[in-house]
Amino acid sequence: MKLVTAIRETVLSEAEVVAGEENLQRDITWVHMVDHPDIVNWVKPGELLLTTGYNWPKGAEESRRLVRDLSKVGLAGVVLAVPHFREHFPAEAVDEARSVGFPLLELPWEVQFSQVTHEILAKIIYLQAEIIERSEQMHRALTNAAVTANSLSDIANTLRKLVGREVTFTNVTGELLGTSAAESEAQSLEPQFVASLIECPLDSSNSSRPTRVKFSIAGLAVHRLRLPVRLHESLVAVIWLDLDGSEVDELDARAMEHASVVAALHLMHQQQLAQQEDRLGYALVAGLLDGEFTSTPSALERARVCGWSQTNQYRICLVLLDEPIPLTTEGLNRRERWVDSLKHQLRATGQPELLAIWLNQIKLILPAEASPDALWEAVTDQRAAMATSRVHSGVEGMATGSKDVDALLPTLRPGRLHRFDEILFPRALLGDANARDMLIERLVTPLVTRPRGEAFLETLCALADEGFQLVNAARSLGIHISTMRYRLQRIEEILNVTLEDPKVRFQVQVAMALYRLRED
Repeated sequence: MKLVTAIRETVLSEAEVVAGEENLQRDITWVHMVDHPDIVNWVKPGELLLTTGYNWPKGAEESRRLVRDLSKVGLAGVVLAVPHFREHFPAEAVDEARSVGFPLLELPWEVQFSQVTHEILAKIIYLQAEIIERSEQMHRALTNAAVTANSLSDIANTLRKLVGREVTFTNVTGELLGTSAAESEAQSLEPQFVASLIECPLDSSNSSRPTRVKFSIAGLAVHRLRLPVRLHESLVAVIWLDLDGSEVDELDARAMEHASVVAALHLMHQQQLAQQEDRLGYALVAGLLDGEFTSTPSALERARVCGWSQTNQYRICLVLLDEPIPLTTEGLNRRERWVDSLKHQLRATGQPELLAIWLNQIKLILPAEASPDALWEAVTDQRAAMATSRVHSGVEGMATGSKDVDALLPTLRPGRLHRFDEILFPRALLGDANARDMLIERLVTPLVTRPRGEAFLETLCALADEGFQLVNAARSLGIHISTMRYRLQRIEEILNVTLEDPKVRFQVQVAMALYRLRED
């Protein structure tokens, strides 16, 4: 029980506080009466000392020293019965108590110490019983939430109903995981928690007890309790409880500790489900990228459920972590953080979470309309590199896109986003055999595999030889200029390029030359 509560609700209301008014929030654990010279060795922290002053030191310095020593012990305060042996506390004692913030109270002699002891101890016992009862209620409610909650927001709402204040769960960087606050308010919460954790980050040495954290919101100082949520000794989340003022109630702290255990169980369950889903998702994506996907109706249905369609267009992205092989524990943890960050960003932009992992690589299938640049900017830590393929569709296209980014692996540099089109051609010019083959596959092979492919290939060859002069190319082929224009349009559609671009023309000329050399 707080000293201020005892003054307000027991016979101590008749006492006058003469020092330490600013520290009346001290807890009283017991009431003790001592009246002999060796007071300090007979009291313990949290006790409220009752004295008649019979043996209070008469010397000024001894009186000051006694106040300092009692304050160091951690007493809740001292109550002096007046006026009998003493009219008041000595002036030097009051002065010293004020300097150290130690509560001194003067109680009329007529009020019996037995009455003080009885009322305060009865109040303490009653409050303890009430705390136990409320703690049991919280235990039952939070235990039930552990079974029935579908999200951390459900747990936050359960705790809010118990303590009467808003509760929020974030990850260790401050991103919202769940809150009891209204949806309109939730949008403004995340920046507050992110800023707080940047200013005062969590680590394994942080206390397992809730700690009070100060926030400045709209120029006003507010406080919240913060408690890490641990799973297998790892920090996985943070629970925050709004405070009415700056004081911390023991019951609130207990409730938060219980809620953190419930949240850890919930997160462990979700983690197990996510791992199972990830394994299934990784297997699906790996099958598509490795060219081992079997297009059965059930497989295609599962792919659609995961967000992939064989009719849509995609890019394959590869993130290469600068971690040695085999991966260390830290390397594995960093890869998991990257996966979580990519998933978070994909969810935030409404994209499917189509990922797979290989050692120090993460591959993902990204819809063609999504921006690889925006994704890279949102997740990069400047220690990894990212490669993107050309746009592909269908089952075969996913395997081709995977080959695109695999071809770029030797050229990837930390902190950069590399595109297939930017790197493939320079590497082909430098003599990279794989790059040359892929350049041919990109700009020549699609024509060969199409109906009337020989005519399209012959037309592109003539255009390359004639410097893309349509009239001259048509004349060399002996076809009408309208036919030439039709074939040109179809070639551009098949290759997904525009031959108006001088750079593309040069690449086509080189690809045709390499194709001829390979065929000859």
